Amino acid sequence: MVLTRLETKLDTATIGIADHESRIRTVEQSAVTERDIAQLRSDVESLKRSRWPLPTIGAIGGVVGAVAAIYAMAHP
Repeated sequence: MVLTRLETKLDTATIGIADHESRIRTVEQSAVTERDIAQLRSDVESLKRSRWPLPTIGAIGGVVGAVAAIYAMAHP
């Protein structure tokens, strides 16, 4: 009787360990590598270089608005 309970507990523990190991393998296979991180950093830096700063966009919009206003006043 005691041996049966002990065997049942060991079987349950073995199943739990096997499930945990399979989860760990899944995580390891989908883990992000240093190469992936380096590529992502390179992409972010490229995007940073090619973006327009917000004040520049505001200044261009202001100039276009002023030119449009002057044009509207000059050509009624």
